[in-house]
Amino acid sequence: DYTEKVFSDYDLTLVNVFTTWCSPCVNEIPELEKLYEEMKEKGVGVVGVVLDTVGDDGKQDDATVKKAGVLQEKTKASYPFLIPDSTMMNGRLNGISAFPETFFVDKEGNIVGEPLMGGIDDQANYDQLMEQIQAVINQ
Repeated sequence: DYTEKVFSDYDLTLVNVFTTWCSPCVNEIPELEKLYEEMKEKGVGVVGVVLDTVGDDGKQDDATVKKAGVLQEKTKASYPFLIPDSTMMNGRLNGISAFPETFFVDKEGNIVGEPLMGGIDDQANYDQLMEQIQAVINQ
């Protein structure tokens, strides 16, 4: 469970939408953890949204929620993994069909910058993500 307060704790929050069955999604979690540890004191937070924890019927899939918890433990991710709410984050999560997808949310809960499609599981992609964070912060 979460509220918009998850965004008010930081000037900028990186929201990483992923599924438990997506290898590139899982492979980038350690990089996102590294980014979180590096940037949280600078006002940048990270949250993961585990999209497959909610079925097409809008109901929570308990088995997948457990799987996400195990995944969080194994990857040592200290940032929160969120389960989509009934509004799918005010509709923002509707229609996401490529995983992972990453976007940024400001302190008021507004989406800022451009979404990123695909994983950040190598240094070049990590550097590109850091550049985008700096660009959004400096707007």
